Amino acid sequence: MGGRKGRLASREQVAEGTWAFQLEADGAFEYAAGQSVDVTLVDPPFRDDAGEKRAFSLAAAPDGPRLLIASRLRGSAFKRSLAEGPLGLRVEIEGPFGEMTLPESPAPVVMLAGGIGITPFRAIAQDAIARRLPHPLLLVHSSRAPGEAPFLAELSAWSAAHPAFRYVPTMTGAAPAGAAWTGERRRIEAGLLADLVPGDRNAPLWFLAGPDRFIQGVGAALLELGVAMGRMRMEQFSGY
Repeated sequence: MGGRKGRLASREQVAEGTWAFQLEADGAFEYAAGQSVDVTLVDPPFRDDAGEKRAFSLAAAPDGPRLLIASRLRGSAFKRSLAEGPLGLRVEIEGPFGEMTLPESPAPVVMLAGGIGITPFRAIAQDAIARRLPHPLLLVHSSRAPGEAPFLAELSAWSAAHPAFRYVPTMTGAAPAGAAWTGERRRIEAGLLADLVPGDRNAPLWFLAGPDRFIQGVGAALLELGVAMGRMRMEQFSGY
């Protein structure tokens, strides 16, 4: 282990089965919104054969020593240590990694997220709003139900308040009787993307983040719409 030392500072449930964890590094930790880190737990209370190290996209705009990560809790010893271990649990943080960041020029960016893939895009949106960047941003997030969508209310509020940022959540699970959701329900496929992004679909950059099947399906939809591979950036959340 050779990363920056830090500790688990706080945790908060942000959706059904999903928690956000704030890590505090020893000293300022510089990164760009959209990047990721490797987190190693030092002396965790629970262990298994999968080990003590995981990769996480950072879920908040750069803020000195404070780093925000989020994850669905799947029962692994690593996740259990984050969820049930003591605050102050020691960690080591390596990075940052990744190039799924906003370009310097104010080009439009379309961000497509499946499930926990929302994390890097929350950071990008928060950073762009805080710095008043001119990039037109569209974020489309696929979840099964509103209760399973991390940061749903927060992102909706940001979208309502900032014209350069548009947030389109879509709920693809079967609607229970009496469900209150009246928003989008289509999967992130060619039809939905064609409606949301008319015109030249190679004008924006396309950022994709989510599980392997989501990335494969959305990538195929973009190719069907004529988007060049060179206009896509992808981050896959394998095993999450």
